[in-house]
Amino acid sequence: MIKALFKFDKHIPKDAVVVDTTSGTSKDFKELSPFVLHAPPAKRFENLWQFSKVYRQHLGVDGKPNADFYKWRAEGLVDTKPHRYPMGKGAKPEYTWWLKDGAFQQLDYITARKLLYIPYYSRNVERTQSFINLFKLTIRCNLDQVDLVLLDYDAYDHRALGMTLKDVVNNPNKKCGHAFVLVSLLTGEPLV
Repeated sequence: MIKALFKFDKHIPKDAVVVDTTSGTSKDFKELSPFVLHAPPAKRFENLWQFSKVYRQHLGVDGKPNADFYKWRAEGLVDTKPHRYPMGKGAKPEYTWWLKDGAFQQLDYITARKLLYIPYYSRNVERTQSFINLFKLTIRCNLDQVDLVLLDYDAYDHRALGMTLKDVVNNPNKKCGHAFVLVSLLTGEPLV
């Protein structure tokens, strides 16, 4: 079985194969991290996600992003340094500005996960050597009947809570880290 867990979870099965999917991992799996993953037009996937969020100071009088947003976003997309909290920890975005039905629109948190985070992370991570390494490791774990645990800051034992991956994606009160996307890619369990 493959599961995603919080990076510092105290209940990691002792006999499981554990892969840290964060930026602090070994080079074999480093590109799994949104902090490292290249995701055109962004240098880092994390920045594509974070700099697509619109904050109050970036709202025009019409409620759409103003010129300051586009300048801020453009700078964020070309920055090679990942920014988890570009407006400071605790800052709440008004919405995410992303493509829907062929045009940029205001997206709520869950819709943004479905239209931006999941498909763009998936599309870009599947092209990496790190994902190929993880896929091969998954096959070995399956053959050896050993659990595979993917560690992520934004993961938790969703199965222990009686949740499917779709439940994880649709829960506005819980994080939906990239390790859940990896579980979906490796198992075929749908996220959306």
